[in-house]
Parts: sequence; structure tokens; C-alpha cells
Amino acid sequence: MGKMCREVLWGIILGMLSGMAIAEEVVRIPALTGRAGNVIPFAIPDFAGDGSGQLAQIVRRDLSRYGTFVEAPISPPDMRTLDAADRSKGLIHFKNWANLGAQVLGKGTLQSAGEVSVEFALYKPHTGQRLFGKRYSASAGGMRRIAHMIADDIVEAVLKEKGFFASRLLYVHASGPSRNIFICDSDGANNRQLTRSSSLCVFPRWFPQGDAIVFTAYFEGRPVVYRMDLRSGSMTKLVNFPGMNTSAAVSPDGRKVAVILDKDGMPELYTIDLFGGPRVRLTRGRAAESTPSWSPDGRQIVFSSEEGGGRPQIFIINANGGTPQRISNPGFSRYCTSPVWSPDGKKIAYVAQIGGNFDLCLYDIPARQTYRLTNDPSNDEEPSWARNSRHLAFTRGSLGGGGRIMLLDTETGKVTPLLGSAACSHPTWQP
Repeated sequence: MGKMCREVLWGIILGMLSGMAIAEEVVRIPALTGRAGNVIPFAIPDFAGDGSGQLAQIVRRDLSRYGTFVEAPISPPDMRTLDAADRSKGLIHFKNWANLGAQVLGKGTLQSAGEVSVEFALYKPHTGQRLFGKRYSASAGGMRRIAHMIADDIVEAVLKEKGFFASRLLYVHASGPSRNIFICDSDGANNRQLTRSSSLCVFPRWFPQGDAIVFTAYFEGRPVVYRMDLRSGSMTKLVNFPGMNTSAAVSPDGRKVAVILDKDGMPELYTIDLFGGPRVRLTRGRAAESTPSWSPDGRQIVFSSEEGGGRPQIFIINANGGTPQRISNPGFSRYCTSPVWSPDGKKIAYVAQIGGNFDLCLYDIPARQTYRLTNDPSNDEEPSWARNSRHLAFTRGSLGGGGRIMLLDTETGKVTPLLGSAACSHPTWQP
């Protein structure tokens, strides 16, 4: 397979270290608290014209995974009876829905004649207020996407937050010694393999337009960064210097990549202009850097570095150069890596070894405060923010060998599975 990139080796090493507590570490990190307990019961009966009930089922499942919404305690027979009464009378019995516990009520109608067309409206049963009404259309086979778009619109109408259900997810699946990149919907459906290699294809990241990705591959026995067009599947070498080229992250404007190169002796952080501009080396130490992530405005980069202590910590540096500033606290953890900047620019999630486990932590940038997000003996790593800056996809399981892709609501602490299969890693939400 050739030389493996440093982060992959770290994963193997971390797996051996995961059972070893470090005496100097402090585990007293406050847990992040948010809107736990403030749940919103909803009712969404099956859409008229959808005999399978698939559309409403997808919307209900999306909302239930979000962390704030719960299904109202209405039995399926009562749901069908009341919905049928609404449709036969041509009016909605809001008082009955409210008495059954629904705080929001969704009503949909499906029309399918070659093209899929859906009309959907959302109400507050207690007042009869219509929160929104909208028509959705898609080509044949696009029902699932419409359902995810409806769930996103419900989230925005009720919570004034961006939903993420219509976005897609990249991840890496392990099969023996090989690692390949897959893509799927936000609920794991429409799963599709993007790379087919007997070696390693890792660290997938999106271009901001969502039409292409970058990733690190060992097709030639050493790590090289490739770009893949998602429509055609064509691949081109994007970063190919002597030695290691890995962990590329595309800038928010799509013009540059932050990447780790060891062409000068040590794994250092660089930015490369994809349109022929200058290549800039940002770090110049005797320690290894890894896992860069851009700030949403493209002015800063957060990354992991061993500079100053021999074990990785989290640093921020200006994208045009300067002195890195450490944001992680060695008093909390002496091993911190895999930072990711939230889309709203206010938070950075990262992985920290605390005691014998690797857990997710969050750095609140305005407050300069660190919080612990997870505390699970299975080990949690590789966080990726959804577009709402509230939910994280991450890997839970065996360090270095992949595990299960999970979804964390940082407001409520709710954790739910995203993918049913094991041996997965490197989840990355579409921007």
C-alpha cells in the first residue's frame, strides 16, 4: 500500500492508546446545556394521494431526529380518522388536533403524473395560524428529496433555523485494507459508492457549490489530493507534490485549498490557490500539523498541531499567515485533533482525549469557553457540522478502524444513528 498518511497512522496509534488514562488530564469540562426539554409535539398525517405513506413517514422521521420535535401522542387510527374528517369536510378541525396534543400540524397532497408535485401547509392548531404553504416539484423518483425539503422548511418556520435534511453526506467505508468514499442522503438513503480502490481513499471534503469533492488517495502508493466531479465521476489530481499531500479543505469561496504537505521535511500547513495564485506556507515548526478547517469568512484556518508539547492541540491562524493561537487547553486534554469550524462562525468542534476515551468537545469562540459534548466509552471522533451549526455528524466506535456514523444535537445532547452499517468514518456534511 506504500507510505500511509500521518493521520491514518495516528488512528491506529490512538486505538492502542484508547484504554490508557493520562494522569495529568483534567476531566472537569462543563457539559453544554441548551434547550433540552423544550420539545414541540407535531402531527403529520399521510399525504393525500400517497398510498404508501412514504412522504409523511420521511418527514416524521426527519423531525424526530432533529432533537426538538416529537410526534404527538396520537394513535395511527385516530390520526387517519381525524385527517379523513378534515378532508371530507374541506376544513381542518384545529381544536381536535390541539386537544390531541399537536402543537404543529402538517397537511400534504401528492400529485404524480410523470413529474412529482406536492402541496404542503403547516399550521398551529391552537390558533389556526398557517405558518407556511408551499408547492414542491421534482422529476420522477424525487419524492424523498421533496420530503427532506419539507422537513427543512418546517424547521425554519418553527425554530428559525436552517434545516439540513436536504443536504447530503460523504463518508468513508472500510473493507479489509481498503477505504472508499461513499455519498448518501441525510438519513442514509440513496447510498452510492464514489471511489473503487483496493488502497486508501480518505478525508473527503466538499467544494462549496456541492458539485465536486476533494479527497486523499493512495492510488500511486503515496497520498495525493484528487478532485472528483460528482456528476461525471471524473477525477483529476489537485495537489501532487513530492511526499505527502493530504487533508485538503476547500475555502468557502472555492478558490483555495488548505492542505498538509511534507515536501519540506515535516507535515506543514499550506494554502494553494486553485486558479494559479501563490502557494503559501503557513506553519514553520518542527512539529506535525493536520486536519485544517476554514472559518466561514475564509479569513482564518483552524488546525491541529504538535507544536509546543509533542502532542496535538488546536490552533487558529490567519489564512494569509501569522502566529498561530492555541484555543485548546492542555489542562483539559493533552491530545486534541480534528477541529471543524461551524458554518455560523461561532463554534469549533474537535476531538479530545479525556481520561481513557476520545470525546467531542466544543470551543465557544465569543465566550472563549470549552464544553464537553460526548462522554461515551466507545470513543467519538471526526466531527462535521451540519449547515444549521447545531448538529454534528461523527464516528462512534473503534479508533482507526471506523465505526458507526452518528448524529449529535448539540442543543439537547441527543445522539441518534445516521448510518446502520459499521466500519464507517470521516462523515462530512454538504455545506
